Amino acid sequence: MKLNRIVTGALAASLVCLGASQAQAQAKKFTIAGIVFQEDQFMKTVLMGMKSVADKNGVELLTANTSNQISKEVEVVNTYTARKVDAICITYLDPAAASIPAVKAANDKGIKIISFNNTLAADFPVTTIQSNNSSLGAGSGKAAAEYIKTVLKGKKTIKVAIINYKAQLPPESNARQDGFWNEIKDIPGVTLVGEASSPVVDQAVKKAGDIITANPDLDIFFGCNDGGTKGAVLAVKNSGKKIGVFGIDLDKQMVSFLQSKDNILQASTAQDPFKIGAMSVQFAIDTLKGQPVEKMVIVPGLTLSRTNPKAIAEFAKTAK
Repeated sequence: MKLNRIVTGALAASLVCLGASQAQAQAKKFTIAGIVFQEDQFMKTVLMGMKSVADKNGVELLTANTSNQISKEVEVVNTYTARKVDAICITYLDPAAASIPAVKAANDKGIKIISFNNTLAADFPVTTIQSNNSSLGAGSGKAAAEYIKTVLKGKKTIKVAIINYKAQLPPESNARQDGFWNEIKDIPGVTLVGEASSPVVDQAVKKAGDIITANPDLDIFFGCNDGGTKGAVLAVKNSGKKIGVFGIDLDKQMVSFLQSKDNILQASTAQDPFKIGAMSVQFAIDTLKGQPVEKMVIVPGLTLSRTNPKAIAEFAKTAK
């Protein structure tokens, strides 16, 4: 009987300690780092989504922009690793190679790695949250195919040019470009006459302008991202020519382009950066609490076309 009392007492003490340990873990304020690689509306909105979930859950959110420099990406990751953050939510500049060692070192120290926007060529990240880049391109490609069949109906040659960002992120850019091109390449007369790489607006305006100068009878531009699309729109506007622009990403300015009477931007397909950012931090919190999360999440895109002004008007109510 005395032995039973001793065992029972020990078990009770163990349960009390376990309960205290769990309560302490639940009470801990997590510190999560959010890392983006450039200062554009997409990345700003990703960070807004992160902040919304961090604030709601009492999480300390640290953010950094690596300014399209792999050396800075490594430095930032190493800094957060040394600071012993609980999780890092990150989009990579070189997910196939150079981005791997620093985040692997962080992971080896027990820091949870959450990938967003692109996929690291490694299996240690807890999860990856991103759009399907090929599908994004295809969304705008379908709109371009309809434009060719209606607005450009009867033309024997349809000249197309593309502003991509393959010099920055080849896999993403190529997937978007291929998704777009595959929707129109088999239409009789469609020909690719120009291609340039620029991820930001000011560079894209110049490069798109150069393409227009070399191809004054250009029919269509496709921009693979926010900068390329806006740059193409502005270059066409500067030229005064009738060239239809199709693109990727949507924000307040892009919506204004779609609603403009200049009839330049015809359609654009958006990711959902707010949701991507919010899910990244939420999944970080969940895994830190020991809850299961999906290994891969594809966030669907949305195509807005000038042919559907009602949908554009609805989106405009929430556009940032």
